[in-house]
Amino acid sequence: MMDSNFHPGAVRLQDLIDAIVTEYGGLRVTRVLLANMLARLRRRPLNKGMSNHLRRDIGLPPRDPPPPFRDLMM
Repeated sequence: MMDSNFHPGAVRLQDLIDAIVTEYGGLRVTRVLLANMLARLRRRPLNKGMSNHLRRDIGLPPRDPPPPFRDLMM
């Protein structure tokens, strides 16, 4: 069986970038790259507002230290 994604020679990154810029234009490629970079900066972590119970359920360490233990037998 042949792999349709097989490229006989090594593909250089510069060649791929040149092909994309040729097909879509430099301004459009730059705009998309900048938009993707800014979108990554704006994303907030999913665990930011989670309680310690939820963090523990998904395997994350607690955000705050546990409350002090009080001896209820007194």
